[in-house]
Amino acid sequence: MFPNRERSAVSLFHKFFLFFSNCIFLLGGLALTGAGSYVLYLKEKTINTMIDFLFDPSVMIVLIGAIIMFVSFFGLLGSLREITCCLKFYYIILMILLLLEIAAIVIVFVFYYVPSARTTLGLYPEDTLKDAIIKYRDDEDMQNFIDQLQIQLKCCGVSNDDVGYMDWNSNIYFNCTTDTSGPRSPESCSVPFSCCKLVAGQNLDYQCGGGVMRTDSDQSKIYTKGCLKGLEVWLNDNALIIGGVAIGILIPQAFFIYVAKTLTYQIEEQKSKW
Repeated sequence: MFPNRERSAVSLFHKFFLFFSNCIFLLGGLALTGAGSYVLYLKEKTINTMIDFLFDPSVMIVLIGAIIMFVSFFGLLGSLREITCCLKFYYIILMILLLLEIAAIVIVFVFYYVPSARTTLGLYPEDTLKDAIIKYRDDEDMQNFIDQLQIQLKCCGVSNDDVGYMDWNSNIYFNCTTDTSGPRSPESCSVPFSCCKLVAGQNLDYQCGGGVMRTDSDQSKIYTKGCLKGLEVWLNDNALIIGGVAIGILIPQAFFIYVAKTLTYQIEEQKSKW
């Protein structure tokens, strides 16, 4: 009979599950980064401000893809070659990302359900979003982002109140001040079409927001609340769905951390036997 060989402490399940999973993530991250970079190249996009960065989907795609590639590379290499320093770096980064995601979720809910925390924490997203309104016509990606935001949240402007549509006074094209010393824009005193209340079966009227910021106009055809107010309503209406999605993201991430840490301990145990 052959002598019994000592069983390896390294689990093949942990090793190859981590390896093949990170292969998929690496390829996915590469695809996202390549697609986003190609779009940026075609648009000849330049990033000058934080607004340009936050509200450009292609920039965010490149960033997310790069992070996925960077992290998954260490998970792939560490599991394949059984390099503990790579695995430790991998699960530490995942732990940091997990904590940041939890913190972001907490901050969003605290921002809306504990209004006094806004002042304490210095959270004033209105300022950032108002910059986006000012640049609405300057960047097509930003314009599309704001239009989709207003359509999805059924809102207009950015303020956390019921007259958010007046925020469009900040844009030179929609401005509705009483100063008539200079030429007025054809869109003066109007709001974008994305502020309008859509009626099923009717064609979209791109001029439906015309003149609604005048004091004698009818605002019933547009959504008047700001998008931060709209987001608050949306959070209230979809709290269970948001919680389910968050759990669906956080639990798998926590599982990968567990597998990576377990594999690291197994490799260290096996090395101690040599």
